[in-house]
Order: sequence, then C-alpha cells, then structure tokens
Amino acid sequence: MKTIRHILLLVCIAMTACTTEPPQEPSMVLEGWIDAGGYPIVLLHKTYVMDKTTYTKKTLAEVIDEQLIMWGKVTVSDGENEQILTGRMDTMYMPPYTYSSINIIGEVGKTYTVTATYKNLSATATTTIPPRAALDSLRVSTDEYGNKHAVAFVNRDNQDEANFAIFLRYLDDKQFRLCPLGVFDSHTAQDGPLEVMVYNPLANDTTKAYDLLPNFGDDTTHTYQLKVARLDDESFRFWEGYDRMNSTKGIAFVPVFENIEGNVYGGVGNFTGMGSSVYTFTTRKDTTYCY
Repeated sequence: MKTIRHILLLVCIAMTACTTEPPQEPSMVLEGWIDAGGYPIVLLHKTYVMDKTTYTKKTLAEVIDEQLIMWGKVTVSDGENEQILTGRMDTMYMPPYTYSSINIIGEVGKTYTVTATYKNLSATATTTIPPRAALDSLRVSTDEYGNKHAVAFVNRDNQDEANFAIFLRYLDDKQFRLCPLGVFDSHTAQDGPLEVMVYNPLANDTTKAYDLLPNFGDDTTHTYQLKVARLDDESFRFWEGYDRMNSTKGIAFVPVFENIEGNVYGGVGNFTGMGSSVYTFTTRKDTTYCY
C-alpha cells in the first residue's frame, strides 16, 4: 500500500473536510490520463466527507477500501473508436485499482472522451492531446553554498503560449507524481528553453516536499524517469490548482483545501491528455546525466 503522499484525488478532493453535518450523497471521483503513444489509465473512487466519528474510528486503508470503485464500466472514445476498459488490481497505483486497454493508443491532436458509470454514479470528461513536449537538456546547477541540484530546460518549439507540467517517478514505479512547483506556461517567457527547477515529489518526509532533486549528499546512485508534458487549457488549470494547493499547505493562515477546477462532468477530478516525453536519468554524488 502506498503512503498518503502518493494519493492524488483521494486526499485533495474526496476527503475535503471534517464536519458534523449530515453525510452527503457521494459523487464519483475520476482521475485519469492518456499520453501520446500510451494507453488510457483511469482510477475511480467515491467522494468522502469525514465527520468526527469516522475520523477517529477508521484507518486510511479502511476508507480507501470502502470508497474504491472496482466494478465500474469505463469507456474511452477517440471519436471513431470506442473501447471498454478492463479493470484490475494494481498496488503500484493509488487508488490500487486501474482501468485500461491496449486497444486504444493516444495520438497527438486527437480528442478523447471517457465515460464511467457505477450503480447510480456517473462521470464523463473530454481531453485533447497537444503536441509533445521535449527537454532541451537536464543539467546540474551549483548554488552559492556549493549544493548541487537538477534543472530542466524545456523546449518551447517557438510557440508563444504553451502549458507544461513535469512529473517524476523512480525507474521501477508505474505512477508518476507531480513535481512541486512543476506546472508552468510560456506566455511571459523570453525566447529559448524554459528553465525549471526539479523539486522532489518522492520525499518520504512531507516536510521536505520542496527538496531539490537530487540529493547529492551521499554516494548512492538513484535512477529516475522524468516526464515533461504539454497540457490543454482545462487540464492545465486542474494541475495548476493542485500544485498551488500543495504549495500552500502548511503555511499559517492559508487554507489547505480549495475547489480545484477539473474537466469531469457529473463528478469531480480530471482526465488529462498529455503530449509527453519521458527521460531516464541517473544521479550520483558527482554528476547528473541523461541516457
């Protein structure tokens, strides 16, 4: 079972408050994505409002088990073909159950619609896959104190306006996680590649969510995969809101939760088309390189 830091919508949308109000009827939470050249991945569960009684009596694992949707019907259409996705347990994701199909592959420029139903719940979302994003380079930078960290330079492809996000995972993982402060656009940028600090979303200590990646302080070799993705406008607003919420959590007098604008109708969440490229790189104490 993944840790609480690995839960995307279950924490930031579904478990929205502790309240003494009567429990509300649940809605469907749909989280999903389709990469250029990749297959659709969809995760489903139900919204959950904690009251004081359940907060003290239920563990996080119990809440996940109760709210997880395992027998939903999920279809994805590209306007010409429609596929019913197959559900399966997969503890490499959180929630630990995915819907997918190898019979539909993401293509740049195409629009995809996902529809999910389960008992009296339903949700639908539409997304478009923009042109692929690409790195110009991934470099090592040394600050004034001698600390090394990774910096990504993202190609703009001479576009005046484009939306981007960067995600990271360990080489053996399946689920990418959004890098803190990793959502950005190019409309106010100067010519040339966009320079983005690569912060660490994989730290086990939640107080170190803004650690620079990598930690060059030891001799351990780490291998990661960095995904840089171009997003359409709706998905950009969703990930920007999610990133902003994470950036402000823990700051005094700043609310942790906000309404995040997604593209799901009938429920909450987001289905994201990603014009993405994935880069494998290894970090060591003395250098960072891509291969």
